[in-house]
Amino acid sequence: MSLLLALVQLMLLLALPDLSCASNSTQSPLDRQAEALLQWKSGLFRTGTQLESWTKETSPCNWTGVKCNTMLPRGRDSALVVSEIWLSWGLLNGTLDRLNFGDFSHLMYLGLNHNSLSGSIPSSIGRLAELVYLDLSYNDLSGSIPRFIGLRHLVHLDLMDNAISGRIPSNIGVLAKLEYLDLSFNLLDGSIPPSIGEIPQELGHLTSLYELDLSRNSLSGAIPGNLSMLHNLHDLNLSYNSLTGRVRYTTIPASVTTLSLDHNKALCGESQYKLSPCESPKLGRKQESIKRPNLMLLLAFVTPLSFVCLTIASMVVVCRRRKSIKSSIKNQSGDILSIWNFDGKIAFEDIISATENFDEKYCIGVGGYGSVFKVELDSGFIFAVKLLHLMEDNSDEGTFHAEIEVLTKIRHRCIVNLYGFCSHSHCKFLVYDLIERGSLSSILHEQELAKELDWPRRVAVVRDVAQALSYLHHDCDDPIVHRDIKSSNILLDLDYKAYVSDFGMARKLKNGYSNWSIIFAGTCGYIAPELSSTMVLTEKCDVYSFGVVALEVVMGKHPGDLLLPFFCRTEQPVKLKDVLDQRIAAPLSIDEEKAVILVALVAFACLQVNPKARPTMQQVYQALSNRSHIALRPLHEIRLQDLHDYCGSIKSI
Repeated sequence: MSLLLALVQLMLLLALPDLSCASNSTQSPLDRQAEALLQWKSGLFRTGTQLESWTKETSPCNWTGVKCNTMLPRGRDSALVVSEIWLSWGLLNGTLDRLNFGDFSHLMYLGLNHNSLSGSIPSSIGRLAELVYLDLSYNDLSGSIPRFIGLRHLVHLDLMDNAISGRIPSNIGVLAKLEYLDLSFNLLDGSIPPSIGEIPQELGHLTSLYELDLSRNSLSGAIPGNLSMLHNLHDLNLSYNSLTGRVRYTTIPASVTTLSLDHNKALCGESQYKLSPCESPKLGRKQESIKRPNLMLLLAFVTPLSFVCLTIASMVVVCRRRKSIKSSIKNQSGDILSIWNFDGKIAFEDIISATENFDEKYCIGVGGYGSVFKVELDSGFIFAVKLLHLMEDNSDEGTFHAEIEVLTKIRHRCIVNLYGFCSHSHCKFLVYDLIERGSLSSILHEQELAKELDWPRRVAVVRDVAQALSYLHHDCDDPIVHRDIKSSNILLDLDYKAYVSDFGMARKLKNGYSNWSIIFAGTCGYIAPELSSTMVLTEKCDVYSFGVVALEVVMGKHPGDLLLPFFCRTEQPVKLKDVLDQRIAAPLSIDEEKAVILVALVAFACLQVNPKARPTMQQVYQALSNRSHIALRPLHEIRLQDLHDYCGSIKSI
């Protein structure tokens, strides 16, 4: 009997592990995900306040930054699973290796940007088979990029501003649906991407890619020719690397409208890419030795002849110059100008004739420094010509040359194109591309025109301006500060795309700041407060002006008294929905609401009195273009004070 009892006890002991396994197998996916997230939380060194709601007593679907959705497995009832994790600006400090990504097979959105996460990116992240959006930017992640083999639905990948090293994975092409890829500000090296055989093919498989940023790494070698296969690519930034070789006309896709190749080791190629021409192959030593005697004889013959020709030419030039000076005194409207040729056909007389000597009926706008005229030439080209006001003290001379200096050295899809200029002592004008709808200010002031500018278009306008300023501040050889960002200097084309214009007060910065602003410049209502006391010009002055414009776009008018709480601490019980432009319908969808809230939040961050507390324009553009998700209440619940409080807790957005 005792033997039988012992045998039963042994069988029960052997069955215990099976019972345990059976218990685990019945655990719901949501419970497993809750355990995985709590285990990760316990391993973090710092969590801020966002994870306070993460407890065993509550469902993950009620946790801050976590969203759930239903899955419908075959033959079973629907069950909740974690579908989104948004912990941007969460002050998270720790690693990702304790987060078991294998438990999140239905996760679609993962945003952990702007934290202090360190260590490498776990390879298990490649098991998120349904992931669409991955943002790990602005952390301290290191190691190499995992081989993301399972992320075949990924559309957005942002690893910007980390310490990731090694090569770009050669299998990057498996992410066939990828539209946005940002690997900038890392330590990546090697080619783009590593070649397979003799011809790199993988990058060319990303045919859906719209924006590609590999800038500020240590990438080397030539730009792969398969870039031309990316027919949907619009933004390409390869600046600040060690790339070499020839960039041919066929290398860059025709769809690219914003291209940056500057600050590389030795790129050469087509002038349209702002590259120096490639040198012709040098002759071999044998060929040089054969041709050197002939060259010496030729020089011996040509030198005396050249001296005679130079003497005669100098005499002719002097005589003609004297004759020209006399002629200009007699006829002040003469053809003395410095103007670029556009298609070789723009002439001074053509512009004067087309505007009937700048008749007022052709005037389409008047500013502080000049009037803008619409010019339609016989050749069919249409331009906007800004005729500068002539002042007795010639104070417009610096403005005129400042605008030329800036616009001749930059090209960006959100900055107006300068085609030419006339620099005559009695007539100064600049020839621009005509932006059809005119200024943002004029549109907002017209009832019917403002109604056409719906919320998606307004959000896009703010994003375009942010992109232009980010380019000026961060992608030029020397940072350029516009100094007069306002709604009347932002032009919209027929598609409501925004262009920054009027660079008459723009200045380059050396060593991060400038004292050019000793002459108080700008427009009242848009000027950064620190300029009145310090007179020191930095990029943060433009950031403040941008904040005013962003708020103006949201409100449909200049914010006016709404700016006062930034200077004195007063409560703002007014709700955000009450200050939105009432001339257009309220945001129709949740995505529109989020976009409008984000624009308002960015505006409030840019309007902080302390310049150091404001974000950079690069951070602003990244936030707007990535559509960063921030855990806030619905639009109808948000007060202006909430936006003030949130901005006060962070240095940048």
